[in-house]
This record gives sequence, C-alpha cells and structure tokens, in this order.
Amino acid sequence: MDARLMLLPLLIAAAQPAVAPDPVVIALVAGEGDRKCLPDKSLCLDVPGNAEASDGGLVLTAPATGEADDLALPYGRDDGQSLSLWPHLIAVPSPEGTAADSRQYLMGVIVGTSTMYSGGGGNGSRLHLLRLDTAPSNTRLGDEVFDVVWDSSLMIRACFSEKDMKDRREACHDEYGFTGALAAGPAETGELPALTYRSVATTYPRLSRRSEDNSGVRLSAADLVHAKDPECSYERTLRYNPATSRYEMDRPAPDCSDYTTP
Repeated sequence: MDARLMLLPLLIAAAQPAVAPDPVVIALVAGEGDRKCLPDKSLCLDVPGNAEASDGGLVLTAPATGEADDLALPYGRDDGQSLSLWPHLIAVPSPEGTAADSRQYLMGVIVGTSTMYSGGGGNGSRLHLLRLDTAPSNTRLGDEVFDVVWDSSLMIRACFSEKDMKDRREACHDEYGFTGALAAGPAETGELPALTYRSVATTYPRLSRRSEDNSGVRLSAADLVHAKDPECSYERTLRYNPATSRYEMDRPAPDCSDYTTP
C-alpha cells in the first residue's frame, strides 16, 4: 500500500478540532435587558432588582419559545439586603436516559448587606447555591446546597488629628477587601460535581489590622500598598455530601471575619 494512503487517516484525524468536555461552571452571556443566558440562549435568568419589593424572585425564560417561569427565592430584601444573580450556572451530571431538555443546574444568588458608621462603612455578600431543575413540565428551584462568603469591602477611619494625618501620609482610612471565586474541581464521579473555592483578602495600608488600633502608626511610602493576607487568601476543594445534602470544604476555612463582617 502507498505510504501516503496509510498516512491519510492520521492526517485527517489530526485536522479535526479537539472535542472539549462540557464545562462544569458555565459563564452566562448577556441577554435581553438584564437577563443572563446560556451561551446558546436556550435559557435565560434574571433576579429583578426591584428596590421597593421586600421579596425577590427568579425569572426563567426560554427565548426560543417565549415561555417564562417566575420562581420564588428563599431570600428577601428585608433590612436593606440586596439580591443579585451570580452570572454562572454549574452543570449537574444527567442520569442516563434523561431527556436533552431536562437539564439540572446549580444556580447562585448573591445576598448583600451594607453598614455605615462614623468615618467609614462597609458592604459584604454571600453566595448561595441552589438546585435548579429546567424540565419543561417541572421547572423548579430545589434546596440550597452551599453558601459561602463572596466579597466585602470595608473602610475604617484611622486619622483623628493632624499628627495622625502626617504620620499616616494622609492615608486616613484602613481598607479591607475580600473576594471569592468558584471554579471546577477535580474530575470525580458523584451526584454533584466537585468545585474549587478560592479567596483573596487584602489590607491597605499593608500594616493595618482591623483588630488593632492603627491610628498613630507612622507609615512609610512602601506601606501604602494593598497587601495580600496569606492566611485569608486560601483555596479549598468542595465536595457534595449526600448525608448532609450540602457541599463541604476539604479543610475548615480560617476565621476571616476581620475582612468579611461589615
């Protein structure tokens, strides 16, 4: 056989695009208005930001059919809480034989709070993950399976005199920040996919500690930077525990309330 004919199947195979696995954490894309949609626009979600409403709801729409569902969320806007949609969905493995249009996901709601006090203030939020069944005949929200600190931003007054202003080089507020992120975890079999949670905590100026009196501390120019806190900047693997019906971290998280409590 001609060697060129033997190579032809190999060359054809090499030219084919690699088939990427379905993503576990799916980034939603912009849809009509404030809606966030799957990349193929087969499903869109929205948590309307009605400031006058004391409760919130999840609105699901299927643009191709025009069908819509309004599902009650187990969180409200009481006491100044804010509700917003996490712009991702987590794909849940479908049992064999499941219809293509009966997908299940985990969807996220970010519940935020804010506090103002003399000379400063802060805001923080938590991410709540809930089951979402998109079967056409039984679209519904299920139980919450996980909640975690998501982000925060705090400012605390640190200058009380002209001397403080001079000693601190006019950096008269201590600032504390915290952000979280979710990504796919190790490829494992299970009812729900494993996830990875990462956090980053920063302080400004770099010597500031919320649990200490930072006024009167003389700062150098090198101190006027946002510094990462190595203890509260961490990574954990999350696995679903059927016994508790919740995701659990592979190791306990550190106490980072200095960054996360407004």
